Amino acid sequence: MLTHLPPGHRPTHRRAACLILDGRDRVLLTVPPTAAERARLPWAVVAPGSTARQAAAAAAGRACRHQVPAARLDYLTELYLPAGPRGDGPYDLRVFTWRRGAGTYREPGPHTRWRAPASLTDDELEAATAHCLREELPRLTGLAAEEAVPVAEAERAARRLIDPVPALWRESPPASIVVLGPPAVGKSTLLKRHAARAPQTEHVRDIVPVSRGRGRDNYLTRYLRGDSGSALLCQMETLLLRVLQNLRTGSGSVLDQDVHSSLAYAKAMRLSGALSAQQYETYYRYHHLITSALPPPAAVVHLTARTDVLMRRMRRRNRVLERSFTSSYVSLVSQCFEDVAAELSSRVPVHHLDASEMSPDHVLERFREVATDAASAPAPKRSSHDVAEARLA
Repeated sequence: MLTHLPPGHRPTHRRAACLILDGRDRVLLTVPPTAAERARLPWAVVAPGSTARQAAAAAAGRACRHQVPAARLDYLTELYLPAGPRGDGPYDLRVFTWRRGAGTYREPGPHTRWRAPASLTDDELEAATAHCLREELPRLTGLAAEEAVPVAEAERAARRLIDPVPALWRESPPASIVVLGPPAVGKSTLLKRHAARAPQTEHVRDIVPVSRGRGRDNYLTRYLRGDSGSALLCQMETLLLRVLQNLRTGSGSVLDQDVHSSLAYAKAMRLSGALSAQQYETYYRYHHLITSALPPPAAVVHLTARTDVLMRRMRRRNRVLERSFTSSYVSLVSQCFEDVAAELSSRVPVHHLDASEMSPDHVLERFREVATDAASAPAPKRSSHDVAEARLA
């Protein structure tokens, strides 16, 4: 079992697992079918067209015989599993957690049992499960122990408190396409190539600077260099710049990141402990108020790639402020972008492009298909946003 991405790791598929806790902090584990196997977390293979979060929720639902809402799962970690003894190829395992609320539930499935983590030895557990219980779960428990609601609940509370503000919505048409995705996924490269072939298209570049000038760092630079006290100020400053970026974008433009990119990074900061629960609540209230006042884009492209691909690209371009990025951090950011894209899909068309095995020409070809469809589609209407907000309330 590997916790850091090894060179040349090429998974044959992705799996998702769910660490389920009950009211007594017991963990739901599978019962090994033979003495040669060990207990593990409920897991499933991520099917094409699905997400790791959805697969984990489905696996958890089957294991405990209760519907598990995917939005309530907390991201825990991503692990990299080598080839197995029975001919299984290497795979990536993305792990989530779910803490059941109070209430009456059915007994778990016939092949699962509740176990107290303290009563388990590592010899009883499959290696990845042991790592999650011993190394990762204490970190998540520490975040949840703060006197504030979890990430998903803080967001729901903010959406109930701050309704969309119709009077603030601009009459000008939205940007045609916004491209979102983790670092090194190829957003800027893709849009530069697209704009070169479509001169009539305005490419609105990312305006968040790495520094304000010689000898003057911004909060983003300070945070990336290890100043944890700059985390909230970094996110607030970045949010402001993203708003200016959105406001500069007109009809027919393609936008390299927007305010929702800032949300993805804020989620990652919260889940990694860089932002406290109260700080995240403060950030999210501002984010939600601002996004309720901005027009939605005509379409969103969620550009993604496997963590090993992103790490290889970052090593190749060798940017100073990315040298400290670990595979664990990059996988966390990638998961947060997946979550943001899933939330946006209730309001605007979201197109997912996995560039892990695609050539730049193939990515550009797929993107131009999306651009053509977005140009001919009617602009998103506000009523769909109202419906989504009503469901959340």
